[in-house]
Amino acid sequence: MEVIELAIPVLVFFLMFIIGASLEKRDVKQLQAQSKTVIILTLGQILLLPLCAWLLIKTMQPPPLVAAGMLLVSLCPGGAVSNIYSFLAKANVALSVTLTAFNGLVAILVLPLVVLTVFPSLLAIDLSLENLMIKQSLQLVLLLFCPVVLGMLLRYWQTALIKKMMPIFEKIGGVGLLLLLFSILAKFQHKIIEQLSALILLALIFTLASLVIGYCLSKLLKLARCDEAAVVIEFPVRNLALTALIAVNIFQNSDYLLFSAVFFVIQTPIMLAITAWYRSRLGTIACHQNNKQQSTKPAKKIATY
Repeated sequence: MEVIELAIPVLVFFLMFIIGASLEKRDVKQLQAQSKTVIILTLGQILLLPLCAWLLIKTMQPPPLVAAGMLLVSLCPGGAVSNIYSFLAKANVALSVTLTAFNGLVAILVLPLVVLTVFPSLLAIDLSLENLMIKQSLQLVLLLFCPVVLGMLLRYWQTALIKKMMPIFEKIGGVGLLLLLFSILAKFQHKIIEQLSALILLALIFTLASLVIGYCLSKLLKLARCDEAAVVIEFPVRNLALTALIAVNIFQNSDYLLFSAVFFVIQTPIMLAITAWYRSRLGTIACHQNNKQQSTKPAKKIATY
């Protein structure tokens, strides 16, 4: 596990840098214009996804290692892969990037507290408040906040260069994440086979439940179809590299990675199908028109992309 342990922090830093480098002035305007919506959707991810995982654990009583892995996945912020899915689906990419970045920044403060309160209530884990808060908070600041800020600064100072390099960065990040997850699958193949039925069933149910939660929130907020697509795609896609970081570096238990690896394998075809479904119903012109129509409403002004 030495190579994986060294690779995880580097990958997390790089993926968060990509998120920061993706942010533009229009994304800041998006946050200002839709601050209430962004806050509600962020709270929805922070509160409802762990609650969903907690209910599944209480109902299905999976093995402790599987339960811990699902909790970690549900507690982590959204992953940058959702931005790629949104782009392919012709959804509101700016909203997707805004949600991913804002959720990642909020996680710096919220994640240590949530992990501290949720884990002991469900699993026999003795967590030291002082140790967890200091160690985890410092790591999350370094690996979440700093790379996002660095990416934003480089985007501001070297806009043309960063725009040119972004496709390359995204490909490198995607390949890195794939290599990490497949390495985990290869490393723990025997343990995964032992827990396969529980892992597959929980990964499938949690993915579908996350999609439903995102869809229901978008309907309650009366979002345009392009915004709805970005939200529905955002909710199931978690930052699995950060999950790996917390499992290995904070809890020092690599077995917690079993769920995240299977979760990725089960989720990917589902998300590709959702992406294709929205893409068939959303065109560039339709999205542009929807955003333009909403931008005429002062209370729900959205920039035209």
